[in-house]
Amino acid sequence: MSHSVTDPLIDVPRLRTPAIVNAAEYWLAPDRFARRCQPLGDRFLVPMPNWRPWLCLTHPDDIKRVFTADTDVLRLGAALTKASPHALALGPTGLTNVDGAEHMRGRRMQLPPFHGEALAKHQAVMERKAEEALERWPYGRATRADAHMQAISLEVIIAVVFGVTDPDRVERLRAATLALMRIANSRRFLVQTIVVTARNKGWDGRFARVRRATAAIDAIVLEEVAERRRAGDLDQDDVLGTFLRARDEDGMPMPDAELCDAMRTLLLGGHETTASTLAWILERVSRHPTELARLEAAALDGDDGYVDAVVKEAMRLRPVFPITARLASEPFDLGNLTIPAGTLVVPHITLVHRRPDLYPDPLAFRPERFLDTRAGTYTWIPFGGGPRRCLGAAFSLIETRIVLRTMLRHAHLLPTRRRPERIARHTVTIVPAHGATITLERRPARAEPLACATSHSR
Repeated sequence: MSHSVTDPLIDVPRLRTPAIVNAAEYWLAPDRFARRCQPLGDRFLVPMPNWRPWLCLTHPDDIKRVFTADTDVLRLGAALTKASPHALALGPTGLTNVDGAEHMRGRRMQLPPFHGEALAKHQAVMERKAEEALERWPYGRATRADAHMQAISLEVIIAVVFGVTDPDRVERLRAATLALMRIANSRRFLVQTIVVTARNKGWDGRFARVRRATAAIDAIVLEEVAERRRAGDLDQDDVLGTFLRARDEDGMPMPDAELCDAMRTLLLGGHETTASTLAWILERVSRHPTELARLEAAALDGDDGYVDAVVKEAMRLRPVFPITARLASEPFDLGNLTIPAGTLVVPHITLVHRRPDLYPDPLAFRPERFLDTRAGTYTWIPFGGGPRRCLGAAFSLIETRIVLRTMLRHAHLLPTRRRPERIARHTVTIVPAHGATITLERRPARAEPLACATSHSR
């Protein structure tokens, strides 16, 4: 491909392989794709079919400029609409798919239930759901952890976000969500995603299976909403209740279509990403006996500092989303480089996390990196950053800590000498290729304190 001398990106290093090869490797072998890109440095171009080359970034200074840019100039929603199936599964008004003033309005309405005090009220539910899953665990034999983690996180989302208590409605919501996840994580849908993004023509096609599955979830949400409105019961303490009471700056409530998109975004995004994170943590720590022993001791002793450090280190090594993206709606100055309008700007999360100047021996699993050092705003970015940072980031971190801590208080995770699991795809997320196969042994009940035992005998 020839370039004009006026091309502002002409001097930026680029992958020299054909666009179709880059696209196939990005989707089907994401770790190999990252390793091949890493030598290209802070900024590099990746040719992709029917796109201008992606401009990938790995330096924290560039990441900061992108994350703090005007969200109507560098657009996440526009990027995801073109480069992923977010709009199809999560809806056109979902927070991930809108930009500028529309995004800020929606974010202000949806943010309150994800603040500190609101989150604290849900921790008991998270712990109880983890304990219920552990009662069903097949102790003593190698087991894929991913399905169990998905079950826990889905039950947490249903209880905390939807607050659905009617048993029949809970079961229908669970079944509808799992049906959509099976479609979204299928090889067929991955191939469709590769084809649609390569053609760069959007997601306006039929996709009948996906649309039926999303409609099934929306019907249950609207059923719950209608029942609450009929009963005048809009004061429930769950996320849905908060959204029903929310008003924008003009005093207007969230329209039902937007409410459905918001609920589906939280239901799908919230449970799938947290489950994948938990699976990766178990896969990583089971291969590091020293860190595993310290983690189990921390869980038993209530040392959340080390538990959180393990979570952050695993998320550094295995971010569920390997990249994020922004579509430039107009020319944008990135330091000494002017990015042309229409360029897809790609902060490469995986490669930021593998920079040896930020993380010495970057491929090593070292939770102590985060014990005395706060995770950097632009150097640890599994949730993105700026005003487009994941709305549920704090929720996910708290849930991950509580589930992990609860598991290790009730069960012993056996170390393994199996080879690390390959990084595989669930469409837009990365997952352990063998589901994070681990072995748990039930931990003996902790002895009751003597004083307590004596009082019971009287």
